[in-house]
Amino acid sequence: MAVQDRIDDALRMWLWTNGVSNAGLAVMRDNELVGSFGYNEMDAEVPAPVASLSKPITAVALMSLIDDGRLRFGSRLYSLPPSFRQSTEPWSNPEWISNISVEQLLRHTSRITFDATDGVAGVPNAPSSDVILVRRTLGQGLSTMPVSEVYNNMNYAVLGLVIQTITREPYEAFCQQTALAPRGASGVIGSGIRAMGAFGGWEISAVDYAMFARAFDPRSGLLSQAAHDFIDARANPNTPTASLGVFVVRTASGRNVFHHGSWRSTGTTPQQFSSFFAMWDNGISVVVTYDQNLTDAARVALDNTLRHAAYS
Repeated sequence: MAVQDRIDDALRMWLWTNGVSNAGLAVMRDNELVGSFGYNEMDAEVPAPVASLSKPITAVALMSLIDDGRLRFGSRLYSLPPSFRQSTEPWSNPEWISNISVEQLLRHTSRITFDATDGVAGVPNAPSSDVILVRRTLGQGLSTMPVSEVYNNMNYAVLGLVIQTITREPYEAFCQQTALAPRGASGVIGSGIRAMGAFGGWEISAVDYAMFARAFDPRSGLLSQAAHDFIDARANPNTPTASLGVFVVRTASGRNVFHHGSWRSTGTTPQQFSSFFAMWDNGISVVVTYDQNLTDAARVALDNTLRHAAYS
């Protein structure tokens, strides 16, 4: 049985087990699309909200600024044009916050622990909402203890605003031009989730996302060597490590890359949705979109189920 059919069968079983009716699936093998599947009211070629799978789009767009020498992994917030600080003040601890680096934001090691998305229902559904969320975040204290990694949407909300500050272009348009179009993909910030922008606001089909995500395969040539070096720098075989919007695990044959996206809020339209991306070291990658927000256990089961099918 072809790998795309094995993965299709595995996903159908997972959907049934978890009571999910609507989903889309794209399967790539060696960076070629080998299967796209729709389940009930969703289709792999129709845009769907991808929640935190928006973060890799932000990271790849930001990487273009690093490749062009307009930004560095080590760039600190204090080194940004004054408009960044002016739009996001007051800061709770200017000395600490001004020293947050781009790398720390990418890797979720910035010591930001307050998540302003807990109150997203009260934020206007507009492109400018990122400024409100970042201001709320930087107005709170950072963790006083060193942290290895604390996943927080606000790291990528800050990065989205960094992109706009450096480029003086709208975040959405810049990402379309630098992250999506060069990789044969298209997508938009969803009209009902604009407040989520750089950390969770993209709507993109499973097929388009799979095309974009080919960048994470070093063989594709769709990311710079500096980007791949950054992805691999802290990868280890035991614990997933955050890098360019994804998590990476080192394997004997290279690396596995993955990320889940999930969202639930009465303040967005739709109010719940999820997604999953994985690229394994055997050349198989998958993108799944579905219209529910499930438990962590269900998400782990999705990862395990599809990975087993990919290696069978």
